[in-house]
Amino acid sequence: YFRAQNIYYTMAYLEFNKEELVNLEYSLEREILLSNRAGGYVNTTIVGCNTRKYHGLLVVPIENFGGDKHILLSTLHESLIQHGQSFNLGITSYGDVYEPRGHKYIIDFEMDYASTITYRVGGMKFSKTIMFLRDTEEVLVKYTLLEAHSPTTLRIKPFLAYRNIHALTSANTGANTRYTAVDNGVAFNMYEGFPTLNLQLNKKNEFHFQPDWYRGIEYPKEQERGYDFNEDLYVPGYFEIDIKKGETVVFSAGISEVSTRTLKNKFDVEKEKRIPRDNFQHCLVNAAHQFLNVQNGESYILAGYPWFKCRARDLFISLPGLTLAVEEVDKFETVMETARKAVLRFINDEPDDLKIYEMEHPDVLMWAVWCIQQYAKMEQYY
Repeated sequence: YFRAQNIYYTMAYLEFNKEELVNLEYSLEREILLSNRAGGYVNTTIVGCNTRKYHGLLVVPIENFGGDKHILLSTLHESLIQHGQSFNLGITSYGDVYEPRGHKYIIDFEMDYASTITYRVGGMKFSKTIMFLRDTEEVLVKYTLLEAHSPTTLRIKPFLAYRNIHALTSANTGANTRYTAVDNGVAFNMYEGFPTLNLQLNKKNEFHFQPDWYRGIEYPKEQERGYDFNEDLYVPGYFEIDIKKGETVVFSAGISEVSTRTLKNKFDVEKEKRIPRDNFQHCLVNAAHQFLNVQNGESYILAGYPWFKCRARDLFISLPGLTLAVEEVDKFETVMETARKAVLRFINDEPDDLKIYEMEHPDVLMWAVWCIQQYAKMEQYY
């Protein structure tokens, strides 16, 4: 906290200023990661430009495809419209060309309970906060028009990927590009076996169906790694909604249709559940929680993002530090109960549908014993 003229301000634990954000050589090297504890994630750069094929705004594991992660919603491009003039806040890489160049309007980025970007466009000041809900496949984006002197319209344009995180997609005639109406929004399901993507707002809006493929989008980080780096994304159209000064609008993207009347409250409740990043200990706890993963009632530790699943060696090595070290014995015991079943099924050569991989490595059972030893040593303190 700091005080200026008897007014108290709270500073975010991570913040970037305008000079840093408009410099793409700087800002594109810095990324955000939000996870939902159910295997899904949000991952992009601090200015919202995807530079890796693994980047996306809604990335979820899909059981129909072996639990592999798939990108449903790649990104959103927002525009503010006043007096018939549109200001596009999005940014996408087309090789050496970035179009649109919405980063030039960004004046601030903060990471606290969620990720917030603030824009200044003429007399308008506008913020965008991204929140990934815990234990469910739904991302909320809260838009607030902080300042405005004229009637303003918000336009939201979704970019759909519907692909495995390791793959790239191209414009094709096999995609189902139609949509169905849902509460204050629309829903898509581009390919068989995928979940339906529901795009909804908490306020009545107008969806303009203008289907098109945006071709030649590039991911420079993949090019640096020597991988394919070019793809096409499907843009079905855009939402338009009037927004007044001081008004907040909440956008939801998820695999289940939701009641849009509850979106604002859902956002606020989720915010209150978050551990504040107000000291080093809390930052460590938040980081530790990102690796916890619950699927079908079983608890796992993911080996990393964006693509790693639960690997036995990584689980046993990291579990004490992720749980016991932050006084979360119950989480340790829950994960170990799943691991115990997986170990027994491996030893007895029984069929195993649990999602702990590489149990056959020769040192894994020794690490399991070591993990239990850490639990025994720490137990005396609780």
